[in-house]
Amino acid sequence: MKEWDGIERMGYKIPEDDGVVMISDYKQNVKEKAGVYRIYNEQDRIMYVGQSHNLKRRIGEHFRGKRKGYYIYRVRYFYVEHENNFILNSFLDLYETLLIRKLNPRYNKQKSSPMRYI
Repeated sequence: MKEWDGIERMGYKIPEDDGVVMISDYKQNVKEKAGVYRIYNEQDRIMYVGQSHNLKRRIGEHFRGKRKGYYIYRVRYFYVEHENNFILNSFLDLYETLLIRKLNPRYNKQKSSPMRYI
């Protein structure tokens, strides 16, 4: 994807995953830290990409809440840290939008602005 290559040339790369969790082990493994996550169904298809300032709480909400027509099989996530809250929010938005653009999850429709505006 041409837009993705441009972002990477600027030095913004999606971090490696810090973890993969199932419903049975997210409480022990996911920390109460900011980050970005991807939800996969039982066929290993990506269903949703999201972000949160508290991944443990947000992933738990997905596991406990009403699903949008898909079964949550596993969640991949990575943490994003910065001492400046504005920059932290900017990175969360950037990484979430880039993953949505790259992976095109079925249930993410809100990030539809052209890449040139990022």
